[in-house]
Amino acid sequence: MNQVSIISDLIVWIEKNLEQPLSIDNVSQKSGYSKWHLQRMFKEVTGQVLGTYIRHRRLTYAALSLRMTSKPILDIAMQYRFDSQQTFTRSFKKQFNETPASYRRSEFWDPVGLTPAIELNKNQLSLPEPKFVDMPKQTFWGISFKNNCNLGQLLDEENRLRTQFFHNYLSRCTNKSEDLPDKIYAFSRILKSKDNTNEQELLYTIALDHNNNLEHIEEVVSEGGLYLCFKYIGSPDNFRDFISQVHLAAMPALKVRLRSSSCLIEIHHNLHDDTVASVKDIKTMECDYCVPVVTETEVNIQQNL
Repeated sequence: MNQVSIISDLIVWIEKNLEQPLSIDNVSQKSGYSKWHLQRMFKEVTGQVLGTYIRHRRLTYAALSLRMTSKPILDIAMQYRFDSQQTFTRSFKKQFNETPASYRRSEFWDPVGLTPAIELNKNQLSLPEPKFVDMPKQTFWGISFKNNCNLGQLLDEENRLRTQFFHNYLSRCTNKSEDLPDKIYAFSRILKSKDNTNEQELLYTIALDHNNNLEHIEEVVSEGGLYLCFKYIGSPDNFRDFISQVHLAAMPALKVRLRSSSCLIEIHHNLHDDTVASVKDIKTMECDYCVPVVTETEVNIQQNL
């Protein structure tokens, strides 16, 4: 087995065990190599220091927990293996430039400091240049789903709901011989669960820009505002990784902050073929993934008011 495969397998194991003891001794024992050799190999393959990478990934999950759950800060510190809240606060402030308490209560979410997982055996997704879009207030008609899930389940749950909707919607179009709309919209918003401090409540709405009297359809009003939009063209299976790269790699580099509103996915069907059959087994999907943001200038103006 070559070094890349060894380190790739190790990274997968680390991701599954971020809440477990992961000292260099623990990790080297898992790998079967001496800690000195393992650290040299990890640096050669990834360009990163093993201990620093583990700490950054733990703190990234801690940051997501602070913003997406109501779990007490001390519990988050203990979950990600910090020996005290003081140690956690020092490490967190070094990576995110503010304390965990301040990070949690900030009106806007600063993504700087979030660190994506290294994925050596996957082709690196090339994110297109995003564009700022000022969207107007608009009315849609949609069907909403609400489920509790933990951080690890979040993107998979969104994908499940999206697939479920398309299956039901396409069946309806087949039965009624209706044309497909040019665009279908999905709104996702994450709220803190009222029932479980360790979970989020995923509010997911799939909608059309017109009312076609679907069963359970309701009026949905999008308040609009400034969005940062990324175009995606690729397989449905890779869309999950694309969303992760947008939030953990692209957003921290763009000097914007996230505002509390729904992310918007504008999904286009195969414009070269209007048949329902053309989207029953989608090989390539095209959509615009739009994240609600404010610019640093707007944040500074608001903070000075």
